[in-house]
Amino acid sequence: MKELLEQSIGRLRKGEALVWCVILQARGSTPRDAGTLMAVFADGSICGTVGGGKLEQQAIALAREPGLSPVRRSFDLDQGRSRKDGMVCGGSVSLGFLPFSPGALPEMEAALESLSKPGDRWLELRAFPEGSAGLSVLEVPGIHENRPRPDSSPRFQPGEDGAWRMTLPLSRDYRVYIFGAGHVSAALAPLLLRLDFPVTVYDPRPELAAPQRFPGAQVLCGDFEEIAQRLCLGPRDYAVVMTPEHAMDFTVLRQLLTTEARYIGCIGSRRKTAYVNQLLTEAGFSQSDIQRIHAPIGLPIGARTPEEIAVSIAAQLIQYRAGA
Repeated sequence: MKELLEQSIGRLRKGEALVWCVILQARGSTPRDAGTLMAVFADGSICGTVGGGKLEQQAIALAREPGLSPVRRSFDLDQGRSRKDGMVCGGSVSLGFLPFSPGALPEMEAALESLSKPGDRWLELRAFPEGSAGLSVLEVPGIHENRPRPDSSPRFQPGEDGAWRMTLPLSRDYRVYIFGAGHVSAALAPLLLRLDFPVTVYDPRPELAAPQRFPGAQVLCGDFEEIAQRLCLGPRDYAVVMTPEHAMDFTVLRQLLTTEARYIGCIGSRRKTAYVNQLLTEAGFSQSDIQRIHAPIGLPIGARTPEEIAVSIAAQLIQYRAGA
């Protein structure tokens, strides 16, 4: 979402028009889910994808039609037709097309700014009966009394005379806290940011806990002993422990286990994990407490390099965020 907004804002500031394509509904075995966005620019380039292949080609062609008004189109991806039209997936997709001019800059800039703020926010896309498009950011306190709280997943609401409304989660009130600013953290933080996870990096070493090493993330420099005093992790937050020493892992974990953090993971070998778990047991933590820790962290994909380990951790966080 961040990259799509940044690129769209850049084009609008140059005076260019553009079109957003959004999957309104998806049925069957489709390559992307409802709520997926793709921006199509005047030169034919894109940001994002609605699934690739013939579907995407047709979407780009329609988005580049001169004088396009907000429109909704359905595409059949049935297997029986795949040999003729190149659509190898099954099911059907309904796409919404929203053309934007530079007049939409304030709303897009507000949406981009909201990504860096705490709290739940939604992006509402609208196609009006008179043929115009709009977007706005919804916040819980600012939602009209007659409008229910938006769903946590994308929601499509058709209207009359071709009008429709699509509400997408924009930012959510959770954060990934990375304890330790070493090589794996340097690979993990930008990956998580691209996946729309807000990130905070915490480390006592000022040469590593430097904002320029983690652009886009919040960076805090402080003693690992002070985590409980400086941070408050809630039931929607994630904690990733990657300190340089076993004793530091123990220091961080014994504080995290007193929080309601949704996810706690710790990097290291099984031998290291057993050692730290023994320290936690001796400190009075129960077996059920210790079982909250994902260690070794990440999905078992045979990762070795910092970049590969970052992928395995990010995949596990995606799994948790999706409720899988």
